Amino acid sequence: MELITVTALRKTESLQDVAVPIDAATGKELSRIGVTDATGLNKISPALNVVSGGGSNTVFFVRGVGNFAVNAYTDAALAFNVDGVFLGRPTATTASFLDVERIEVLKGPQGTLYGRNATAGAINVISAKPELGETFGNISIGAGNYGTITASGAVNLPISDDWAARFAIGKTKNDGYNDDGTAATDDTAFRARLFGEFSEDVNLTITTDYSTTKGNGNSPSFEGSYGFPLQGSNNHPKNIPGYNFNPAPDNVSAPHTGPATPAAVEYYTGLQTLPAFTSITPLYEPYIDNEFMGVSAELNVATSMGDLTIIPAYRENTVDVLFNNPAFQAAINQENHQQSSLEARFTTTVGALDLIMGGFYFDEAVDGLASFNQYSLQSTQDIENSSTKSTAFFVHGKYHLSDELRLVGAVRWTKDKKEFKGQADVFLNLCIRDLPAYPGGPEIPNCNGAPVIPVGATVAETIASIDPADLPEGAPIANRGPVPYGQIPLFPGAPDNLRANLLFINQTQIDRVQENNEITYRAAIEYDIAQSNLLYASYETGYRSGGFSPTNGREEFLPEYINAWTFGSKNRFLDNYLQINAEAFIWDYEDQQASHFGIDGNGNSAFFTENIGQSSIKGIEVDILYQLTEATRIKGNVQYLKNEIEEFSYLQKTPDEAVNVVTGCDTEVKSVTDGEPTYNVDCSGKEGRNSPSLSLTASINHYLEFENGYSASVSLDARYRDERWVGFDFLPSQRAEDVVTLDTSVQLFSANDKWSILAYVRNITDEEIKATSQLFANGGNTMVSTYEKPRTYGLTFKYDFY
Repeated sequence: MELITVTALRKTESLQDVAVPIDAATGKELSRIGVTDATGLNKISPALNVVSGGGSNTVFFVRGVGNFAVNAYTDAALAFNVDGVFLGRPTATTASFLDVERIEVLKGPQGTLYGRNATAGAINVISAKPELGETFGNISIGAGNYGTITASGAVNLPISDDWAARFAIGKTKNDGYNDDGTAATDDTAFRARLFGEFSEDVNLTITTDYSTTKGNGNSPSFEGSYGFPLQGSNNHPKNIPGYNFNPAPDNVSAPHTGPATPAAVEYYTGLQTLPAFTSITPLYEPYIDNEFMGVSAELNVATSMGDLTIIPAYRENTVDVLFNNPAFQAAINQENHQQSSLEARFTTTVGALDLIMGGFYFDEAVDGLASFNQYSLQSTQDIENSSTKSTAFFVHGKYHLSDELRLVGAVRWTKDKKEFKGQADVFLNLCIRDLPAYPGGPEIPNCNGAPVIPVGATVAETIASIDPADLPEGAPIANRGPVPYGQIPLFPGAPDNLRANLLFINQTQIDRVQENNEITYRAAIEYDIAQSNLLYASYETGYRSGGFSPTNGREEFLPEYINAWTFGSKNRFLDNYLQINAEAFIWDYEDQQASHFGIDGNGNSAFFTENIGQSSIKGIEVDILYQLTEATRIKGNVQYLKNEIEEFSYLQKTPDEAVNVVTGCDTEVKSVTDGEPTYNVDCSGKEGRNSPSLSLTASINHYLEFENGYSASVSLDARYRDERWVGFDFLPSQRAEDVVTLDTSVQLFSANDKWSILAYVRNITDEEIKATSQLFANGGNTMVSTYEKPRTYGLTFKYDFY
């Protein structure tokens, strides 16, 4: 059975010798199962859940630890590293899956060797390194349904006896998985690596990469909306107290429909937006136009005292995205990002003690514009500077008490300094005209026919897009009160200054600094029962840095913390034909950061991050690999997970005491101001998000040899996920059903192994797998959901030359 080597603990070791929970896959395996982006990593690690968010955002969860939002001023909970370089922004992973040697997924906090923002774990992508004295390469071309075209190539070239270069390029394109053409991708990536040996003890690798991400992102489909039961309950199974669930028509709510089909447009333009109480208008067309580049080096020096590794790196990202869904007429994100980092490590052995000592410096700066238009509410954010400077020092020691027994201790000190300067201008379109809900019924706000707020990346751009006739007294000025808006009179014959709608601008300026000094540590014991049987136990801590939200009254949030017990075993039996690894884990997740819609200091709906959670996470994972024969390999994994939210509450506001919050959690009125209640929403006791109780994967691979010298590999992969929450509000629509997915592939190899043809079908039964589900109160209380990829199939031809 093949042994996979990893560098998860900053040195090269067999996967079976590393006493931490790791899932790993080689580049060959990644190609077979179709991992071309971060969302494909779900296939190699059942504990990991990666979903494509709005625009180009990618959201990572490990056993329920993560966050639904990743933007210029929040950090991911999982450290994503490429060739030893930490990527501060998870949008910048396009080139990461090009010409890969292997990928490692470390589960659980990695607070010592990886440090900040690794509360959920870490992902290491290791690309293929140039080889001295060899000329070889490969070309791959593929085609599939949904207009999928893939092309990639790599070449290794010797420059001299001591230097070699490797170049790789890739292209992925499809027409979109949704009926309206959304969920389309158009990605291009290039990487060049130069490797040189100055001597047997000194080598240098220089890497540069460039990539672009285009397309239009994964737009959601409508499920329906929540409305008042004015004429009684409709008895729908997704009803909640105080609200009926009104499902969208089948040709609108079907998965992979998208929001821009004619039927979808007709449906949602018939809904009302709050608090303007006017009709929703058509969505803006989404797009993605991102550009990423980076350069890094790795210097390795072996001395009589130990081994020194130095990794300097610099990266730049330019993000230009417009995404939409029923809640957002358009959401604009224009971002410029630069990061510099330097890591230095020294590895040595002093008697029975193995030591890794090092330091890390990270400097990140982000500026840009963001605008989130919810028809009658728009938050326009001008981020002048969002910067992070982080310094860390760490030491990791392993003491050999005997040949079989080892003690491990590690500690890391981190100093973070975050600065944020910018302002948010929130436009609010408010209806002040009441009309009967139906003949003889109660009067409720009604401003049908009033204009919504036009989309703009800045305040000036937004105001310039408003028809002057809709502003009879001129444009609003920030924090100066309302102005009449629209051309609907407050009552028949009312003068121009008495319109049915009022337009405000509330401005929040932020200029803040947050500093944190944190110590994270690890203690562990390792014991070799036999040469191929390892037992270990560890306790490790981790933290994710705090940050800022450009929201009045919610400007700052603090770090979150995780403490983890792990009890594991790694084993090989039957002359290395059978591998069984097992892990039991207990995590204590405190001060959990959650990004959600809530109330800002002005009493308006806003999206921000706050510390509102504490969870207890525990479970067992067992991984089995069995080489049944020389030609047949069977693999299986089972994870049982219990993620219970012990404390999770936040505040939410509604316009009237008769109106409850749309949520699946418990609610209680905390206060009432001018007839508007503020509710405490308490989700304590719920199961954590993206935390299926049971996850299973299984695969079988069989190798065939033919008399003419040709050979083939036949594979079948299965995955089961239990029910799970995939949205913030714990509504019935946000409960994804349990699902089994099947993938299969057949790869034919030529007699000389120079070419191969891979035929694949993924998600054979075309399961409709809900990935995310969101409620948008300002968009007519609509429920929208995104879905994982439908059934895909295709062929890939690969030619190797040497």
